[in-house]
Amino acid sequence: CFDLSSTPYLFPRDASRMRPLCTRILAELQQSQADEGESKAEGRDKKRERAANGGDKESVVKGAAKEEECVPSTVIQHMLNAALGFNSSDLDIQQSVEKSVTALIPVLPAFRDQCRRNQAVLTAMQVEEEEKNGEGVRERRKGEEEGEATPSHTAMMRAKAVGTLLDHPKSSFSTLIYDNIRAEIEEELEKMRAELREAEAKIAQERREGEETGGGEGEEGSYYLESVRMQAAARTKVAVPYLLSFSSELEIDMLELSNSHLCSLLNVDELQLVTAEAEGILSTVTVHRSRIEKTEDPPACLRSTSALSSFLKGTVPAGVDDDCFTVQAASALSTSEPCYASKWRCEFGEAWEYLTSTLARWEELEGRINEALAKEESTAADYALLSSLLDELLSADVLNEVAATALADRLHFITSQSTSRFDESYSRDKEELAVRVKKALAKREVTEDDFAYLKKLFDEVRTESSDDAKREWQRAISDKLDQIVKKCAAGQDTCGKCYSRVASHKCLPCSHVSICEECVAKQLSSQEVDVMKKMNFHIVKPDDTPIECPYCQQAAAYISLH
Repeated sequence: CFDLSSTPYLFPRDASRMRPLCTRILAELQQSQADEGESKAEGRDKKRERAANGGDKESVVKGAAKEEECVPSTVIQHMLNAALGFNSSDLDIQQSVEKSVTALIPVLPAFRDQCRRNQAVLTAMQVEEEEKNGEGVRERRKGEEEGEATPSHTAMMRAKAVGTLLDHPKSSFSTLIYDNIRAEIEEELEKMRAELREAEAKIAQERREGEETGGGEGEEGSYYLESVRMQAAARTKVAVPYLLSFSSELEIDMLELSNSHLCSLLNVDELQLVTAEAEGILSTVTVHRSRIEKTEDPPACLRSTSALSSFLKGTVPAGVDDDCFTVQAASALSTSEPCYASKWRCEFGEAWEYLTSTLARWEELEGRINEALAKEESTAADYALLSSLLDELLSADVLNEVAATALADRLHFITSQSTSRFDESYSRDKEELAVRVKKALAKREVTEDDFAYLKKLFDEVRTESSDDAKREWQRAISDKLDQIVKKCAAGQDTCGKCYSRVASHKCLPCSHVSICEECVAKQLSSQEVDVMKKMNFHIVKPDDTPIECPYCQQAAAYISLH
């Protein structure tokens, strides 16, 4: 009854040129869908055949339905079919449009989620692109000015982008990017897999041998735990050099990825715990560097050439609470090639270089000391050199009590021969005092028995002279006296505040018995003192004046009679 266009798909006049293109797209999508349907039909037939031979028939049917639920090509075809045929004057086309719209209703939420995943990945990539030419350039220039090995900002940002991609495995880009990454490193990746399998087989063999030869009850479980640690370290020693190589080749910081991301990206299950193990290695090395820089006390701090040398060779020194497999792995990985695409390798290399250069510096100093002490008999001409070496050793971060004592003894021998051999500006008494002070300071461990001698020496130095050298001696002797006082407090024998009365009260939560009743009372009101004596404890309220444990300086919440 009305004149309508006979064209199946109706386009506005200004878009009429789209008709042939859209018609071709629809035809290609229909063909693609038909081919895809045939392939899936074959797969479903095989699954049904297996199910008929004893498999789970219900799960096969559910799996097939799930596969057809949201196929991108099917959804796109329905969208185009609905959009292009919506204004058609052909009844069959309108019926086709209705079918497409009906089919789209249940799958559009999933398709929307897919779109959001794609956006998340693209946003991460966009951020990486924006930042790599900004912050990365500034950090690299700063590192070059300070002479530091600066990790590639681009590699770190690309690692973040890959991490985002791995968090959204159903993104449209996931398979393509994974395949491209694996294709670039395929040969090396296969070599790494082979070496990891070889290492796994070796550890498994050693585990079996250990379990067979293990005798006593409980040893089997102990050896098993040890073999697990050994396995993690062996994996790390094999995998990390390859991962550094991949980082350089792909400009993606592989060790910035989590363990699960790394396994998924490279499709290598043996990489489990490699990232965590590498972080443990880095932490161990940087902690030892920090302890040496802060000149902490041994044995936890590697402040002797023997201890530091053992550590760098992969052996845990006596008294050091390190995992032996972690130390072995650290030593092995120290020979890996530098990699500026890896933040881990830059930080590890910097810390390891500090330790090796520190050891070289200590060995050079001890070499000069041994050379000076090698003379059978020292003369007045050697005094200045020996005294300088002793001063250098005492001010250095290395501890060598044997060498310090030997230098002090040699200086004492020289001064005891004749004062006429030395510069007239020094008297015999002053020279002997200097030797006695240096010898006392060379003693690493001081005890309560040394207190009287050090106190006498302190008074003698104070009355002798007031020049800069003597003031430095006073400070050093005072530090030794403080060590003795703190040890007494730590031993819970003496009050750590007055140093004269017995410590009778415990500070909580630190649990140190470190203060006497009189010193506690000085910090309380008379009413609080009466309550404390009656109840045998005192609660420090939030608005009260803080009371610190004299031993650890931690604020006490409670103080109770021990």
